[in-house]
Parts: sequence; C-alpha cells; structure tokens
Amino acid sequence: MECRPGTAAAATLVIGVTVALALRGVARTEPEAGAAGPGGPLLGPRVRAWYRGLFGPTEEWLAEAGIRPDHLTYAQLVVSVLAGAAFASGAIFLAGWLTILAGTLDILDGGLARRTGLASPRGAFLDSVTDRWAEVATFAGLGVFYYREPWMLAVVALAAAASQMVSYVRARAEGVGIALVGGRAQRPERYVLLGFGAWISGLVAHLLCPSLGRQTHAVLGLAVCLLAGMAIWTAVQRTREGTAALASRSPS
Repeated sequence: MECRPGTAAAATLVIGVTVALALRGVARTEPEAGAAGPGGPLLGPRVRAWYRGLFGPTEEWLAEAGIRPDHLTYAQLVVSVLAGAAFASGAIFLAGWLTILAGTLDILDGGLARRTGLASPRGAFLDSVTDRWAEVATFAGLGVFYYREPWMLAVVALAAAASQMVSYVRARAEGVGIALVGGRAQRPERYVLLGFGAWISGLVAHLLCPSLGRQTHAVLGLAVCLLAGMAIWTAVQRTREGTAALASRSPS
C-alpha cells in the first residue's frame, strides 16, 4: 500500500491535541462507584464516567428522535462486521476507528435503554447475544489479515476464544446466582485495546514506511498479544472467583 507519512503526521497532531483535551476532561470528572485496584477493569471508574458523560446529549437526542436501543444494538453488529472486513482488507486505521465506534454504540444502547425506560430482560439478552456475534465478526477479519502468519493467527484465535470465555463465565455465574463483574479485560477494555491499537498501528505504519520501505503493523500485533493475555487472565480470574463463591455455599 502507498505510504502517506505527511497525512499520518497531520493526523497524529490532531489526535494528540484531542487526547490532551480528553485527559483534561478525565481529570475533572468525578469517578463512578465501581471496581478499582488490581482486580478492577483496566479503564478506571473516572475514565468510564467521563466517556459516558460525553454521550449524555447524544442519548437525549436519540431518545427525542424515537431511536430505540435495539436499533443501536443492530448498528453495533453492522459496524463490527465492517470492522472485520476492514481488518481483512488491510485497512487497519479504518478498522480501528470502526472498532471504537462499535464499542461506543455498545455503551449508547444501554444508556438509551435506561434513559427511555426500555431496559428489559429481552433487551439485555439480545444485547448480549449480539455482542458475541460482533466480536466473532471482528476477530474473523483480524484472522484473515494474519492468515499468512501462523504464530499471530494462533494469538488471534486465543484472543477470540478468551474474550468469549470472559463473557461466558460471567453469564454462567449469573445463572447460578453469582455476580462476577471484575477483571482487567472486560468488553470496553477489549474494544479500546483492539481499536486504539489498530489506528495507532495505522499511523505508525505510514510514518515509518519511508525508512522501512514497507508498512509494518507491529503495534497491532502487540495490541492483539496484550488483549489475548489479559482476556485469558480475566477469564481465569472470574472462574476462580466463581468457584470460590460456590465452594463457600457448600455445606461443611
């Protein structure tokens, strides 16, 4: 693919300014009550509160426009399929932004459901199932991108399987009356790791292209390895917590 270091440098400058403004916003935001510390999510309560706060006006506009949470749930699936297609075609920068958009839609559908009073077990079930298919679509595209690299393809497969296990362990625990919400690599963290890892990789690939003579996506590979490791650890951590909780219920 053609190297565009000038465009990448300009995009890096714009993104750098945006990140600096975002960090100022995070610093001024009151953190949400929730898990923190070593066993909490990678994105802390303050970051989560800031990001949700950004979309308060958007949720209000969507509610006034008559948009239903289900519409956003299905939109998230469509965007995730597009992200998978972008990964498969090698459009890594675009794939990163689409992944971040999919994660944002995942946040918005829950917020819109609560704002409009449409939250229900049916909606929660549909959202959970759609989330699984969305992750499958994105990881499938990533697997196509790495199909000529057996080692990275194996890492992608591990990341995909572990991500599904994180959600499965929580769902199975809820089925027996145990709430498991801890872990470093929850769904928002997985969107952030893959999405930001992809678009940073796209920028770096163009910036280094003139000196290397080709594009390289080492940053994306690192992000996928990190995602796989953290998802495996989260799944194991939740399994241990669930097992301990069940053992404490057993009669001595």
